[in-house]
Amino acid sequence: MKKLIKPILIVMMAILLIALIAIIYIRSTEQLMDKNSAKTLVSERYKGDISKLTQSKDNRLFYVEIKDKDKKYSLEIDRRKETIKNVTSQSTSKQPTKQQPKTKQKAKKENKNKSIITEKRAKQIVMNEVGGTFVDIKKNDNSKPATYTVTQHVDQDEGAVVSVNSLNGKVNSVSWFNIEQPQTDYNEGYANKEQYYYEDDDDYDDDEVDDD
Repeated sequence: MKKLIKPILIVMMAILLIALIAIIYIRSTEQLMDKNSAKTLVSERYKGDISKLTQSKDNRLFYVEIKDKDKKYSLEIDRRKETIKNVTSQSTSKQPTKQQPKTKQKAKKENKNKSIITEKRAKQIVMNEVGGTFVDIKKNDNSKPATYTVTQHVDQDEGAVVSVNSLNGKVNSVSWFNIEQPQTDYNEGYANKEQYYYEDDDDYDDDEVDDD
């Protein structure tokens, strides 16, 4: 029995050796896809240009990179099966930058830089609104937006205190007053503090005669 084991082992080793040689021979004579065929295959399925094409160490695969307008592709080609596998893509288009919201400081600066009407323009607006004769103008920077307060004598008996928006020239309010009373009672303290009175000359002369 022992004499038969040795010949059997030799035969089995011979069979394995022959099989190994056959496999090596088949692989050496196997037709694998060449680079030109690989490029053709890729071009038929993907747009863009092939930027890279390399072989694996065992020569069984091609590694391919493709770039087009919006994307970059990476893939593998099985040279024996002539098939594409393990495809990945990455966007190359630039994303639009989101507009940052204006900071409070910028907004404040922009509001400050808005055009402010001149005193001359404010006086003209009041003239168009109530007529009469100009008396006084003051600018109030504490209000938002700032305002011009214009005092006007409309006629001999009546005057007006007009508030004007310094940004758009809009008339905010009109306050009327009797000229015989002190102006400072009506113009919110913005007019000249000198008190204006209108008296009838004839009445004033009669008083002087009575005193004599």
